[in-house]
Amino acid sequence: MRYKCVKEMYIQKYDDGGFMIENEYGSVPVGSIWERDDGTSIAGGDIHLEAVESSGDFGWIEISADHLKENFVQTGD
Repeated sequence: MRYKCVKEMYIQKYDDGGFMIENEYGSVPVGSIWERDDGTSIAGGDIHLEAVESSGDFGWIEISADHLKENFVQTGD
């Protein structure tokens, strides 16, 4: 499933090993497209999304179901 960000959000940055990078945050821009990957969990988040296009500061993010519902809409893909 693909999702489009409809509300900009700022979240904590993590390295590729899933470790939090202290005091570093990045933005997820409105209009960015993400693909849900339920088979992956790097940082222990509820929902793992991989960037498809216009991802801003991230190649992947992990967010809660509430953040998904509040900040994203499912696209037709």
